[in-house]
Order: sequence, then structure tokens, then C-alpha cells
Amino acid sequence: MSSVSRDEDAAGVAAVSGTEFPKHPRSKHTGTCRVPPPQRPVELALEMALDAVRSDPPAKETLDALGAAATHEGIRLPLLNRHVVVKPEGAGVLVESDGEVSPGWAVLVLHYLRAEDVSLDAREVSLAHFPDCRGYVVPFTKRVIGRFLRTIGKTSESFSQASERLGGTRVSGPGLAYRFDVLPRVPITLILFEGDDELAASANVLFRADAQRLLPAGTVIAAAELLVGALCGSPIERKPGEADEKRD
Repeated sequence: MSSVSRDEDAAGVAAVSGTEFPKHPRSKHTGTCRVPPPQRPVELALEMALDAVRSDPPAKETLDALGAAATHEGIRLPLLNRHVVVKPEGAGVLVESDGEVSPGWAVLVLHYLRAEDVSLDAREVSLAHFPDCRGYVVPFTKRVIGRFLRTIGKTSESFSQASERLGGTRVSGPGLAYRFDVLPRVPITLILFEGDDELAASANVLFRADAQRLLPAGTVIAAAELLVGALCGSPIERKPGEADEKRD
């Protein structure tokens, strides 16, 4: 299982989705809302994740199992069709030769490196397979699958072009399916079922069954959301002045 705490997981979801933390409660004496402090979910999530990796670096055996490696630069591992280097004591998470990784992707990478249970389970399952994710199925369908169908999933041609650009692998079976190695041990498969005169188009997202051993529930969901964003053209690299992922 992942060693990421509930607070870190919530902060990570906020960093990706823009979800706000609960507002400050009303004063019992006046009935008015106290002014909350500025909300910076991205900075909070990154700070918590980097502090955790600094204080408890992953062992070599864990890095080997995760498909990562310790180098003189830092911890190096693939991320989609790129490679990133994690420098907990310095610049954080960097895309090789291209600068800093955007906040949501950086949190995903750092949570992955904190996996405690790295045992394998290669079965392909839907989000509802994970007990901690079942309460998120409806918003996941709206935010991730809905966004996919509104954008690059509108046609098989646009889905194929975006998938090949991002290094996806065509998978045989019902519908048009591509698998993406989001992280070495976190492949995600997107499947498009084109509509006809009677049925609207639909889609599905498949994870490997060991995903929630490697990532906390919220970060499993964030991984799929980031993947759809990348297919829509959102870069892995942080843009100058970027605070949060832009949404379509």
C-alpha cells in the first residue's frame, strides 16, 4: 500500500483538479464566516510530498521494483513518453532538458516513489474495483470520461492521433483502445466505443489491479485525469507563472 497520508492525498487531488479545501466554519458567536487564508493546494501538495521523500528516501529495492533508478542527478524514471529526474534536496521534479514538471504531475511522481507494497497484480480493472475509489465513480465519470468524450474522444481519428503522439500502444479488443505507461508500474488503458444512430458514444478507463498498492486512491484518479489532459495538449512541463492545471 501507499504510505501517503489522507491529508497528502487530499492535497494531491486538489493540486490536479483545483478542488478547494473546506471553507472555514462560521463563528459560533457572530454567525459570520471567518476569512480563510489564501488557498494554495499545489504548493501544499508539493511541499508535503517533497518533505516525505527527503525524510524517507525510497530504498534501492523499491526503486528497482518501480522501474526507477538512483543516479548522480537524482532519482530518474519514465513519465509517459518522457523521463523525469527527482531532486528532493534541490529543484524538485524536472523533465530532462525541459525544466520543471507541472505541479499535478510532480505530485503523482512523488506519491509513486513512496509506495510501500510493490507486489504485482497485472489484472486490468475499472475504478470501481478499488474499495477506496468507489465513492468517486460518479465524479470520475463526469470529470475524466466526460472530458475525454467532449474532446479528443469525439472521433476515433482524433483519439488515435493524440494517442500516437503521446506514445500510446494500440490494444486489441472491443472498441478503440490505447494503453499508456503513465509510470513504469501504472499503465492506464482508455477505450472509446463509438456511437451510432441509436447509441451515444461511451468510454472506459482500465487500471492495473496493483495501482492502489502503489498510489493512494485520490492519486489513482488524478493519474487518469492528467493523462486525458495530456492527450488534450496540456504539457507535462510547468509553464512560467503556472499555478494550476488548465482545464478544457
